[in-house]
Amino acid sequence: MIQGYRGRPPADLKQLEQILSSFSNLIVDFPEIAEIDINPLALSDGKAYALDARIVMDRSALEPASPSSPYPHLVITPYPMRYVIPWRLSDGTEVILRPIRPEDEPLAKEMRATLSEDTLRGRFFQVVKKITHEMLIRLCNIDYDREMAIVAEFREGEKKRIIAIGRVIIEPDFRSSEFAVVVHDDFQVKGLGYKLVDMLIGIAHEK
Repeated sequence: MIQGYRGRPPADLKQLEQILSSFSNLIVDFPEIAEIDINPLALSDGKAYALDARIVMDRSALEPASPSSPYPHLVITPYPMRYVIPWRLSDGTEVILRPIRPEDEPLAKEMRATLSEDTLRGRFFQVVKKITHEMLIRLCNIDYDREMAIVAEFREGEKKRIIAIGRVIIEPDFRSSEFAVVVHDDFQVKGLGYKLVDMLIGIAHEK
């Protein structure tokens, strides 16, 4: 219906995207909001209008505290942009180091499918023949508060590749963790594994 029907113009999808993004940022930035409701958000001549809105404040959130997470009021921690950095391999190759995203599943699958048996054995202690969709979901959809996976993204023209993944999993008591790193065979011995370990130690220390 929002694409237009019975002579009515389509909705401005860019405006709707901006509204959803702004609404999300509002919730992230203000833990003082206990409830918020915009009802209805109506469309007229393709434009969106908030006809009624309601906000309930949480007074306890106004009191100073020292939370273990920068977003203690959220069920899912937002994507941690602060860990996105450009970096160069020892041979000058440019890569982007960044936290993994759910949409990285096809790239992660492609990387794992092209690893040598020695590299697979070094990472998983066995040769994993098949990576299932369920396994990849678990690896790419993470709680950034309890776990962190940093990927190295390499671009070949318009094509993107994931060429390394470093992961740290933090125990519930925040007193210990475990980590693992795998670097694609084509990019080994260029300092990338060392850099990922260094980042993971820093993230674990921060948490």
